[in-house]
Amino acid sequence: MKQIYKKHLEHAGLIENDTERLTYLTAILRSILQLSVVTSFEIIKTQTPSDEIDLIDFTRRFCRPVDGLPLQILDAVIPFLRRYVDEQFLHGWFEQNTSVNIALNKQLVEWVEYRNKRPGHGVLDTSIASDWSKKTMQIINDCLKVFDKIIPIYESSQLYLPKELGKGLFNTPIIWNGKATVITSVVVRGGVWKLKGQVLCTENAEEFTVNLPENNIFSIESLKPIEKYTLSDIISNNKDYSFFHNIPIRQTDIFEGRKAELEDLAGWMDDEDSRFCLVYGDGGFGKTTLVLELLNQFIESQFDFKTALPTIISYHTAKMTKWTEKGLTHFKGVTPAMDECVRELMRYFYPTLPAEWYGVSGRVLVDKAVGVLKENGLSRDDILLILDNTETLATTPEEVKELGTFFKTVGKLIGRIIITSRRREFIEATPIAIQGLSEQECIRLMERLAKEYNAKPIIQAGESKLRRVSNQLMKKPLLLEALVKYISHTNNGIDAAIENVFKKTNEDLLEFLYEDAWVRMNTLQKEVFLVLIHVSSPLDQNSISDACRQLGLQHSEFQSSLVETHFAVVTDYGRSYTIEFIYLSKRFFLQQFGKLPEGEKERLKHLADNVDNHASARNQVENEYKSDRVAEAFRNEFAKAAKIYAAKNDITNAIEMYEIAIEEDPLNSALHDRFAWLLFNKTDKFEDAKRYSEKAVSLDPNNCDALVDLALINYRLKDIEEGDKYIDLAQEKGRPYSFCALRKAIARYHQAKNEFDVEVAILLLEKTQEYLQSAERNIDRKDNYHHKTHENIRHYQDLTRSKLIAFRTKKTKMLNMKV
Repeated sequence: MKQIYKKHLEHAGLIENDTERLTYLTAILRSILQLSVVTSFEIIKTQTPSDEIDLIDFTRRFCRPVDGLPLQILDAVIPFLRRYVDEQFLHGWFEQNTSVNIALNKQLVEWVEYRNKRPGHGVLDTSIASDWSKKTMQIINDCLKVFDKIIPIYESSQLYLPKELGKGLFNTPIIWNGKATVITSVVVRGGVWKLKGQVLCTENAEEFTVNLPENNIFSIESLKPIEKYTLSDIISNNKDYSFFHNIPIRQTDIFEGRKAELEDLAGWMDDEDSRFCLVYGDGGFGKTTLVLELLNQFIESQFDFKTALPTIISYHTAKMTKWTEKGLTHFKGVTPAMDECVRELMRYFYPTLPAEWYGVSGRVLVDKAVGVLKENGLSRDDILLILDNTETLATTPEEVKELGTFFKTVGKLIGRIIITSRRREFIEATPIAIQGLSEQECIRLMERLAKEYNAKPIIQAGESKLRRVSNQLMKKPLLLEALVKYISHTNNGIDAAIENVFKKTNEDLLEFLYEDAWVRMNTLQKEVFLVLIHVSSPLDQNSISDACRQLGLQHSEFQSSLVETHFAVVTDYGRSYTIEFIYLSKRFFLQQFGKLPEGEKERLKHLADNVDNHASARNQVENEYKSDRVAEAFRNEFAKAAKIYAAKNDITNAIEMYEIAIEEDPLNSALHDRFAWLLFNKTDKFEDAKRYSEKAVSLDPNNCDALVDLALINYRLKDIEEGDKYIDLAQEKGRPYSFCALRKAIARYHQAKNEFDVEVAILLLEKTQEYLQSAERNIDRKDNYHHKTHENIRHYQDLTRSKLIAFRTKKTKMLNMKV
């Protein structure tokens, strides 16, 4: 890859115009900086105990990379990599050396400041362009010197880590058609990852999209469950705002029209006097799509609002079912169903809701929630609720009236509300009617969808033909999309598709689409659906992934079969998602299941039981994690502030808030442990981390998580004996033996890597192998994280074997030299 970048630099040198040359050099530098971050992530994933560094925030932000972000990431990860990989890792980043006169990070800070001041938000004149063209060229040359040992090797259309780093396979596609690239975004939908980018070229900067493997560097796993609410930072009217939300991602990347409706909805956001907004219209017109489009544009800072913005945005899909320890249960009445939207909001404050929240309902529950808001200094203007598909909650006139009363109570006391429904709800609200698209919008939508799904009959059709089609399908975006997808799969003509499919009744149409989709599925995809209809736990990314794993199917392959059908309602949060089967589709699957031999039925039911058992174990683990490490730790307002600052990666203020919180709550073991974890993961203050971790253990000797954290801190400080002591105590308190043996092995492996005495290094690696073998033999299949433990064991077995061969070879050479 070095030669590829050198050729790009040579080409830049031939550009005569300073501004054009600077633009191209900026793209080259952007590409190199992104390369350095991606390579660092790859190294962390393959060569370090990645659960000892918190990369979730960085990987999330890098999904939409900006020029200053690589500096922040490298500043954080280089000290970690110097500890675990090479003490001279990227020498020249923080310090001057023989090849770099000024530390590279200082040069890049100056470059980012110039980028923000001139091209980003100011004016770039010819003298500045000439000056920074030379400076940027020098920075790129210094990057190539400092990054020399981490730039991947490109051989036979495949990327590898450099030999010094083990020459392992490099899984992130940072080359496209033999050219370097710039990453524009990394998108995840339902747990399936795609990387979007452009090639580095002045003539044709081709755009491309490529699927990423399931275990890519952006989907870094940890024992930490996915939080329901995410912190987002936006800019509105040139002011910075932060808010928490659980907003799903867009339902489609191909959004067409609705400009007036978006403006109306944004206008309501700015109307302080209106408490309710009702988005209503017939099914298939795109009510949910519209609301999620606005909310996602809001997250992307595409709106400027005059009024104060909400602090918490809580999205809730109306359902008449919920999952309990007794399985799937149905609500009886409107009030219990609506209670769930209040509880969904309360899960921001209590990741695991105490039992007391399920013992009250209606106005009592609302009043209880209001009390929590007041305790946290929040008013009804700080909360925005989105209640989707509320028509499902009430069918009789009495229920509709009861639902309207509940809306009024919640809107008056808890927060402003956006409601989507197929009917005009019984409430005074700002109405936004969603009707059919215009003919021109329908044509553009069909053309864009046809290009995406390669539906040739649509691509070849004339405008008059597409106008007729849009009117036949009532200008409903959902039907237009279904038509295009159907044509792309069957290669039928437009008239044949409409004749055979869309003149059927709704039920016949769905049955036909199910039959068509079923025929196109492979056996494993079918079996996953037949397992899932017998699963009683919530159908989320964990349970679905578990079913796929048991059947040997890639999760992404199941996703592709789901996306092309109308089997289920999917609520997609990006890294996580949930599905709920439509009644007709579930009936269809049961019919298919009934055709199987008895032996096959028993096998699939057994797999479904396994999924439920794993879900129950996972739910228990996550509840314990959240109740022990979150709810208990963040009891006072300063601790909550510390948590928010840490989520924003504002470590200085987070530390200050933690220190004040500990003064307020000095006997809180969980709080001390969380502070130690922050210092351990986000700073180099390991001795301070150890002190707070020791205090956490002394306050609560049964705090298993604090014992593990203290062990890891001691391992980081190269005190293996002390680390083993606390890992053994963690095992006594309930951590699985395989996990503890793995941690001992990892500590010895990294100690051996940095050992100068070959004999000592070999002894450490042999001990590492012993612990890994013991960990593998004693894996507890009932442990919810045994898959991750087993993957790590295999990973370190490979690393240890390779390193042991290297040290033994070195020992042999030394003995031969003595002879």
